Formats: sequence, C-alpha cells, structure tokens
Amino acid sequence: MSAPAASPQSAGPRHRGRGVPARQCERGAILVQTAVMLVGLTALSAFVVDYGVLWTARRQAQNAADAAAMAAAMSLAFDVPGDQARARTNAATAVANNPVWGAVVPLGPGDVTFPGCPAGSIGSGTCVRVQVQRTAANNAALPTIFGPLVGVNEQGVRATATAQVLYGDATDCVKPLALPDRWDELRNNVGPPTWEMNDTFERYAPNGTLLSPPVDFYQPPTPFPGPNGTGFSRDVHYARQFEMHPSPNPLVDLAGGERLVPLQIDGPGPGAFLNTFTSCSPRVVRPGDRFDVELSNVNGETGEALSELIGRDPGATWNTSLYGGRGGVSGGCMASGACCASGTCTGLSPRIVAMPVYNPDLWDQNPPDRATAVVTRIVGFFIERYSPANNEVIGRLMVYPALPRSSMTASPSSSFVSSVTLVR
Repeated sequence: MSAPAASPQSAGPRHRGRGVPARQCERGAILVQTAVMLVGLTALSAFVVDYGVLWTARRQAQNAADAAAMAAAMSLAFDVPGDQARARTNAATAVANNPVWGAVVPLGPGDVTFPGCPAGSIGSGTCVRVQVQRTAANNAALPTIFGPLVGVNEQGVRATATAQVLYGDATDCVKPLALPDRWDELRNNVGPPTWEMNDTFERYAPNGTLLSPPVDFYQPPTPFPGPNGTGFSRDVHYARQFEMHPSPNPLVDLAGGERLVPLQIDGPGPGAFLNTFTSCSPRVVRPGDRFDVELSNVNGETGEALSELIGRDPGATWNTSLYGGRGGVSGGCMASGACCASGTCTGLSPRIVAMPVYNPDLWDQNPPDRATAVVTRIVGFFIERYSPANNEVIGRLMVYPALPRSSMTASPSSSFVSSVTLVR
C-alpha cells in the first residue's frame, strides 16, 4: 500500500521565492520605516527649532531697531538738532545694548538714515530710520541647528523702525510765571556788553511814545519756517542760568530786571495760581495767547510752590557733562525711574517745568496798565534752588519734553519744546 499523504498540520514549513522562509523575508522592514521617519523628523526639527530661532531673533531685531530709532530721535530732539553723526552714535549704542540671538549686530553706513516722514506722521518734524539685520550680507547670518541636515546652513532677519522728532512752541502743564523774551540791549546796558536778564527793556517813555535813539529792540519769532527774531535761541541760550524774582508790582515794572510776571492761566486768585503751579494744567499754552496778570500778592504761594516742587525730587541736579557737555538733569527720580506728578508717573522730574515767555515790546507799550502778557514761546526751566530769604529762584533754560502734537511745527533752532514718537 502506498504511504498516506501528510496532513496539513504535519506538513513542513512553506517556502517563498527561492526557498526563503516567510518570517525571514520581513526582517529589516521596521528599520527602513524608522529611517524614513527619522528623515521626516529631522526635517520637522529643522523647521520647528530653526524657525523658532528665526522668529525669536526677528523679535529681538525689532526691539533693537525700535530702541535705536528712539535713541537717535531723542539725540536730535533733546541734544543737538541736526547733529546726525551724534544721532548715529546713539543709535549704535542702543543696538549694542539689545543683542540679537546673543550677538551685537553691526550697523552699516546705510542702516541709519534721515528720510522724509512717512504718510500718517504727526506734524511736520524730522524722521530717522534704523535698519537692524543679521544676514549674510553683513557677515552676521543666524546659525542653524538642524538645518545643515537638510541643506540649510544659514538664515537671516531684518527689522526697521522709524521715529519722528517734533519741535514745538506750545504745551500743557505750563506754570503761571512768565519771563520776558530776549531783546537786543542797546540802551543803558547793565553788566556785560550783551543782553542779560538784569537789563530792562527800554524803548518807550512812560506815556508809551518811542524814546530817542538808541533804544532797545525786540523782534518776535515768526511762524515756522520764518526767522527766530531776537528772542531766546535753543542753540545759544540752552543751559543759561538765571536768577529770577517774582515781581511784586507787575503793573509798573518794566520788562526784565530779573522779574517774573505771575499769570492767570487757570483763573484768578491765589488758590488757582497755587494749584496751577503745583499740578499739571490741561490748558495748552501757545504763542499769541494773552493772559491776565495775577494782581493778588502771590509771592507767598510762589515760594510755597517752588519749595514743594523741589521737595518732590531733592536729588535732581544739573549735570554739565551730559549731552556732549551741554548739560542736563540727572539723579533723583529720573535715575530711579520713579518720577510722578499728580499721581501719574511721567519719567520727568517735577523740577523740570514749562514756562511761558512774553513779548517785552508789547508789555512796555501799554503803561501804566500792564494787565496782560502776550506769549511768544514756551521754554523748559530746571528749578535748581529757591531762596526764601530774598524770594529768588535760580534755574536753567532747557528743552521741555512734551507729548507729541500735530501742531508741533516750530523751528528746531528756536524751539524749547520737543517730543519723539515711533511712527513705523
């Protein structure tokens, strides 16, 4: 008899192809899939990690550009108008203080420019544009971590910012003491041969008629871009120290003589005068405004207000080394970052105030009733000290940092009111 056929259960292992067992032919498949997945994961890592580096650096570059544009604009606004070389230096310093992905970005010759202001800018000021880039073009390309695995060896970022400088002759927060604008001293000069605040404006007789020559001469500033006239010039009189006395008899005093005229900016009376002095008046004071003279005796309120403002920031001092030797305010709350006025922190010492300047010619044309003063400009004034014994305030002319306004269109050489803002 023939042997019985083998059952399926007893049959030997089946073979495929050229006799390779089924289990053996599937070996290595997972390895291939893993390799493919690793390539995909590497590409994804390059995208996620290196793209994250790119966007972090992009944000840091924008911060550096914003800071540099503002630093350059502040140099033009509060240091020396028109000094573009100094503005570029300040921009480079700001960029150095804001590294991009751990490295200081070099600024090239064309990275700080002074173009026309873009559409939508405030007023008609000067603009400065700063470009910050980490690219192969300036030999500062960003590194890649996983990129070389997929053929990407470098990447770059570029950011720009534009800041605007505004020069004005009007602002709010103006204090109710006015000083006369400068004139050409030609008659009965006191002290040095040129004009000083202790001189008096002498052009008219007591009845208002013109005196015989020589007489003092005053020319008010004309609207920008006209000439500055004989008045205070930022280029010449910045940091000039004055010793001033509030006038006890403003109706009979000639302009000058180191006298300050009390004004009714927010209404008559000692209470309104003191409140205007110690707080921030919301009224914007500009050239051409006429203010009544405060006829009440406000010498006591003046001394109280000056002492209060000094007491709010006793550590502030005039530093002659600032701004390239032109001088500025340092120390006090501006150094600690805690300057506050009326509950609002502004970053500005309360001893830096805005003061109106009045037209001495119009003042002396109207004797004996000098009941109004006509504003010609606003100046910044740093209150250095106050002497109650002789009711004397000593301070320096300076630039007053104001809020940006569309009406700020004054000449840079004559303006003592400045502001800066980012416009792009």
